[in-house]
Amino acid sequence: MTKYEILSVLIACVAAITSLVVWIGHRRLAKEANELQRATSELAKKQLEILLREEKGKNTTRLTLDLVREQHSSFRFFIKNIGEKPAMDVELELLLDEKTRSPIVESEYKQKFPAKRIDPGSGVSLIAALTLSSPSAYNAILRWSNPDGSRAEEATYVAL
Repeated sequence: MTKYEILSVLIACVAAITSLVVWIGHRRLAKEANELQRATSELAKKQLEILLREEKGKNTTRLTLDLVREQHSSFRFFIKNIGEKPAMDVELELLLDEKTRSPIVESEYKQKFPAKRIDPGSGVSLIAALTLSSPSAYNAILRWSNPDGSRAEEATYVAL
């Protein structure tokens, strides 16, 4: 082989090695780009789920139940609408043991419940006739109708 042929082969080998190194680097960058694109896609899906959940939450009713001390020995159950839609036909049921007496004054409950309508930000209170032997926490179920006519039920826990 002549000097020029050897030089051509060497230049071709250097070009082939350079191409191989660039190709390997390009593959690595493409793999990283795909991983970043996949992560971005998963993040976008999660954000969409969160937005849909928030949008659904805006169009629903949510009620809370609190047991509040008004004065030294005066207590009240307070049902509040923290949603953005009014709640209709609201009912409260305390889940009590057979031996536990209900702290709700029955005559007041019959007057106020089922509450015809509780607008967002407003609420209804009931006297809680607690004694020294009464528990300081209760499991309860709140039931109500949404503006679309669907019936909702939520189990909750309330404590002093």
